[in-house]
Amino acid sequence: MATVCAGAVAATPAAHAGDLSATKARAAQVAGQVRDIDARLDQAVAAYALATQRLGDLQAQIASGRRQLKLARYQLGVARQQLADHLVVAYKSSDASLLDVVLETRTFDQLLTKIDYVHQIAGSDAGLVRDVQRRKTAVSRSVGDLQRRLRDAQRAAAALGERRDGLRSELAQRRSLLSGLKADVVRLVAEARTVKAAAAKPDKGPATTASVPVSGPWRSLIAAAAAANGVSADGLYRLMLAESGGSTTAVNGPYCGLYQYQRGTWKGSWNPWRGADIFDGAAQIRATALAIKLGYGSSWWPATYPWAFGG
Repeated sequence: MATVCAGAVAATPAAHAGDLSATKARAAQVAGQVRDIDARLDQAVAAYALATQRLGDLQAQIASGRRQLKLARYQLGVARQQLADHLVVAYKSSDASLLDVVLETRTFDQLLTKIDYVHQIAGSDAGLVRDVQRRKTAVSRSVGDLQRRLRDAQRAAAALGERRDGLRSELAQRRSLLSGLKADVVRLVAEARTVKAAAAKPDKGPATTASVPVSGPWRSLIAAAAAANGVSADGLYRLMLAESGGSTTAVNGPYCGLYQYQRGTWKGSWNPWRGADIFDGAAQIRATALAIKLGYGSSWWPATYPWAFGG
């Protein structure tokens, strides 16, 4: 950064504690969201299972109704054919039958009885046809109603399925966020211990390269970046502690991240990692090692660079 606030070193533990408290609060909030989404997901899964069961029941009823409809159509065809056959026979033999009836009957009552018998046969067939037709119509209507109910149930099940999938996705995101926040809490606790231990040491004047060992969060990346640029890994680590306490989310006015860069400085052409987010800790470590190699240390971190690098 261009300059550093004079009280940055003294304010670091408090700022770090604030980061830890805020991260814990955020983790607790996300944990509550996870519990809420988990409960809603259980309800959605149960509702989808019930909707699926209803779909299965309706499909079974429709299959049964179609079988009944097929049987009714067959019975209707048989009844119609039977009626047609009887009518054909009655038509073909009508003259002879009527003549025989007239000649063989001795009384008028017998004549009426025989004629009525012929009509009853035809009437019985017609009644059967009507009954079968009514049954076939009723079954057809029932199947149609079931099909409409099935379509409604399919739409409802699809909506429940989408809700279930959406909740699963949301739950996975919240759990991932919670996992990251828990990791941040662990890291911040470790950093707080490191800062507290460093602050508890007596002030013996300018630090030497061995006064604060490279340990704790970021140590391996700091060591690699320092080696790549020929600068002190201990100094790079101490500078990070002095500027932000090791918090990637640290913000003090216009200064941001592990090494408290201003955004304009971070985006400068000197920085090969300027395309990374200013809160990207790994990018800031690499960029800072290069900045110190290029000679920007005392001008960009005037309050903390001399202490960190003993110069």
